[in-house]
Amino acid sequence: MLIVSLFILISFLLVRAIIGAVQRYLEGRARGAAFKRMIRQGRIDAGVYDQARWGDERASSAKRRLSREQRAAIARARLEMREDFLSDNDPGFYQYVILFLIASVLGLVIETIYTFVMFGVFESRVGLVWGPFSPLYGVGAVLLTMVLWPMRNEPAWKLFLLSAVLGGTLEQFAGWSLEHFAHAQSWTYLGLPDHITQWVAWRFLVAWGILGIVWCRAIMPEAIFRIGEPTTRRQVVVVSLLTVFMALDIVMTVACFWRAGQRLEGVPPQNALERYVDNHFDDAFMRETFENMRVGEDLEPVDR
Repeated sequence: MLIVSLFILISFLLVRAIIGAVQRYLEGRARGAAFKRMIRQGRIDAGVYDQARWGDERASSAKRRLSREQRAAIARARLEMREDFLSDNDPGFYQYVILFLIASVLGLVIETIYTFVMFGVFESRVGLVWGPFSPLYGVGAVLLTMVLWPMRNEPAWKLFLLSAVLGGTLEQFAGWSLEHFAHAQSWTYLGLPDHITQWVAWRFLVAWGILGIVWCRAIMPEAIFRIGEPTTRRQVVVVSLLTVFMALDIVMTVACFWRAGQRLEGVPPQNALERYVDNHFDDAFMRETFENMRVGEDLEPVDR
């Protein structure tokens, strides 16, 4: 999980760099939604820039091109706008749902690519019975955001320690839960010389600490700012429907893993829901859908 989380972090950084480059290109020509918002909010004094055609959409792009000093002023104004937004708007349910979905899908895609490139294995890496989601990465992104948000301006060493504890706790809880409730394993660190438990190792605690610092300093503020607050009823409805779907997906997945463990122990279904799960999500379905997990058997430890 941790290695893929680092790749997700890199992907977020790349996406931010690309978006930032496009934004600077537009703002360098007095264009773009953020630029217009800064003008409307009075964050940029148009009178200061005598050579810029701020509001004339008929002017050519060459005439609207801004100087380096003007672009620097716009960048400072945009940073101030972002910080004002973050100071006035703590992340809420709307932002957490979107973060969860993005990280879950991105985690699945990157984990699938990573497994194929590194091991030549192309297999299903999904974590839920419906949809292209790996929820552990979504939970990690939301957990880091919720805990680190009020500490985003604290010294880096505090962020490092807290992120290491959060990451280790998440891996321990997820690995233990799979083993305890479904007799399933998805990863193991027992072959590593620095392992603490089967699912926690010192090297990955350090990596989690670094990941938390980068997330808090470079990714989280920009992500929350760009997600913003819902401005239309359609946005609220879509996120609400996605929330209901994800809740049902998670509940059904937990039930499937629970019954997989119960079937392994020879326990028959006790109610209509368990009978439904056994009929529609049997052992063959679990093997085909969750190919990276081992139910009823231990993973072979790795020594690197």
